[in-house]
Amino acid sequence: MTSTTKVIVAAIDFGTTFSGYAFSFGHDFQNDPMKIQTNHWIGGGHISLKAPTTVLFTPEKVFHSFGYDAEDKYMELAEEEDHKEWYYFRRFKMLLHENKALTRTTVLADEHKKPLPALTVFSSAIKYLKQHLLQVIQQRVTEINDDDIHWVLTVPAIWNESAKQFMKEAGIEAGLHKNGLVLALEPEGASVFCKRLPIERLRLSKSNDIEAFKSGSNYMVLDLGGGTVDITVHSVQSDGTLSEIAKASGGAWGGIQVDTAFLTFLEQIVGKQFLEEFREENTADFIDMMREFEAKKRTVSSKSDGMVTMRIAASFSLRFKTKKKKDLHQHVSESEYVDRVFFKRDKIQISAEIFKRFFTDSISNTVCHVREILEENDYRGIETILLVGGFAESEIVQDEIRAAFSDKRVITPNESGLVVLKGAVLYGHNPKVVKSRISKYTYGVEVHAPFNEDLHPAEYKFFDGIYKCRYLFDPFVRAGQVVPVDEVVRNSYTSNIIDVEEGVGIFASTREFPAYVVEENCFKLGNVYLDEPGHEVIVEMQFGGTQFSVQFTDLNTGVKRIDCFDFLCH
Repeated sequence: MTSTTKVIVAAIDFGTTFSGYAFSFGHDFQNDPMKIQTNHWIGGGHISLKAPTTVLFTPEKVFHSFGYDAEDKYMELAEEEDHKEWYYFRRFKMLLHENKALTRTTVLADEHKKPLPALTVFSSAIKYLKQHLLQVIQQRVTEINDDDIHWVLTVPAIWNESAKQFMKEAGIEAGLHKNGLVLALEPEGASVFCKRLPIERLRLSKSNDIEAFKSGSNYMVLDLGGGTVDITVHSVQSDGTLSEIAKASGGAWGGIQVDTAFLTFLEQIVGKQFLEEFREENTADFIDMMREFEAKKRTVSSKSDGMVTMRIAASFSLRFKTKKKKDLHQHVSESEYVDRVFFKRDKIQISAEIFKRFFTDSISNTVCHVREILEENDYRGIETILLVGGFAESEIVQDEIRAAFSDKRVITPNESGLVVLKGAVLYGHNPKVVKSRISKYTYGVEVHAPFNEDLHPAEYKFFDGIYKCRYLFDPFVRAGQVVPVDEVVRNSYTSNIIDVEEGVGIFASTREFPAYVVEENCFKLGNVYLDEPGHEVIVEMQFGGTQFSVQFTDLNTGVKRIDCFDFLCH
């Protein structure tokens, strides 16, 4: 398998809860592809593989800090009650998954509902990670030019085209060289990395069969992040490349759901209003409590019993007693949590049974979806489940996935939170390792054809020299179709006056066989405006890459338009 030598490939994994970077030199990749360097972040009383995806701006809207530094500064400001004028953003990546009308002017609201442009927040975070990475590289190599670095940004495979474009533009605004920047799908990065791992570095649920990535084998990648669960299914080809055999899917079932369940549990004990006031007025203590919970939820396993003890600020109990005129310990002893939850000074003890329930919704949603995929794609043909991502470091998650799919080989690599990141570096060195993908949508254009009274709805009829039908969906590739990477599909058309005045509509559909672009399952990706009616036009759509592209060529004038519509313009 060949690859183009690059001086440096640097990847940034921009996560919902944690972010980080990794890089490797071209000469190292040629000699030892697994020689990939990452950074260790110090904060919250421990060393972590990534930094929290937290960004702080001054009251003047100037970037101040990122990660643990941003959290610590904000906590320091909160202690002095000077924090409310600052702009504090955390876990904001989910905006790109949830916002179906994303534009360059989309705004993010910070912890106190103050708005800043989303593009500013994302690009500032990426710029910080870029500069931090460059400082590390320059300690080894002093003469580094922008052209020497090939950048990779990771994105969930389940994202739509506008979210991918937004992330790429945020990277460019952050100073990542446009011509040296690619997107890598997160579960693909994980797949590429694990395929190269020596077997002794994989933790297997079944040790009697170690050929998880042999030629012809099929396996599912479960990328469990803070915000989303991203799922793809790959097949290893005879030449070692990977082909996607089930279209990417998933949902918002990541580690944040566990945090939400924990906060709901606290609300049930102290009341929603009290918890909101504590978060607002005791901000530093609240951040510290959630840091502690983040660490604790990785270590408790499904086999744990007894009590789970974690630190909680003494101000929590003191505030409750002041506000409610009642001792918190006594309050709990008179509730449904008697003998199962205890507050003692600066600690909370929760029975393991209750603690494990915080994971129920996230795990059950994931398990149900995985079962659906297995049923749709020949359950027996998928032999292995690859468990990666920061949330996959939770022992409860590992235990429950293994229990739910006991007939499968479940692999959890060491430092699973870095697997996507390191895989993105490998992908940057050799993007051709992914041979084909499954199209999520049917892609096509709106066309007009002679009106047929027996076939076409009367309301779609219009006159253009002859009576024609508009809104017809002319597909280039269909949902569920295997599409080789970089495959180009061409169709030719003759332009008409509607193409000039209203533009040629580029559409996608969740259905395999849409008939009209106005059907409920169809959505417009953009318009391309042609110069003159009556010209012969070649339309080329490129599929199979991490981003979708279109080229229009007017054969009468020779004019070409490449990527000629904008997913961020509504």
